[in-house]
Amino acid sequence: MFRLLNTVLSASLSTRNISTKAKLQQPKLPQENCAPQTGYYKGSTEKEDQMSTTVDSKDLLEQSATFGAMTEGTALDWKIIAAHNQQMASSVASRVLDHLRLLEGDHGGFSVDRMEHSLQTATRAYRANKSDEYVVCALLHDIGDTLGSYNHPDIAVAILKPFVSEEHLWMVEKHGIFQGYNFFHYLGLDRNMRDQFQGHPAYDLTVEFCQEFDQTAFDPSYDSMSLEEFVPAVEALFAQPKNSIYLDEGGQMCGSDS
Repeated sequence: MFRLLNTVLSASLSTRNISTKAKLQQPKLPQENCAPQTGYYKGSTEKEDQMSTTVDSKDLLEQSATFGAMTEGTALDWKIIAAHNQQMASSVASRVLDHLRLLEGDHGGFSVDRMEHSLQTATRAYRANKSDEYVVCALLHDIGDTLGSYNHPDIAVAILKPFVSEEHLWMVEKHGIFQGYNFFHYLGLDRNMRDQFQGHPAYDLTVEFCQEFDQTAFDPSYDSMSLEEFVPAVEALFAQPKNSIYLDEGGQMCGSDS
């Protein structure tokens, strides 16, 4: 009887020791896997996200988003980013003009530098009573010369696209081909390359721009207006985009408090 009890007790103690030893030998999980998770993709609730946005808007510009990957972002993160973006967008006209000034002193073999050509083109359009939007397009049509040696019109188009009409945008986009009517044949190219676009609603508009204002704007003796005289029109154009995926139904930038 005592032998049987001793055997049972010994087996029980042995089993308990093995179980305890096994628990002690279990590997510890990394702490990062145990940390509480937050954010849309880390288990936060809609209520928590709404609460995270209750921050004074004037303080947003003093903060930065905290995520390391976009999937970790919260509503507050994107409210902060939207506030910074709104501030940056408000000075886009100034940055565009700064880039335009890079054309100063760059002649590219022409009798006037690219800046003078831009001013002269815009001045001729202005004196022909063209709209402010048209005049700004004329001013900026070659702004991409310093970056797009092989496709400079596309640079101007990318800058102007959110702010101008489809007709004026097409005019700027195709002016390189339409301008070719005046010199492509000297380079072994087809000067009538523009003919492929006959019938387009902005065809005549682009012919007029190139022949009346662009190709005539290399005159060293022409009395061009100064860049400063065009600044108000540039600032007005870039003050409010017309076309952007970031505009809401009311025409305001998404995330804007205005």
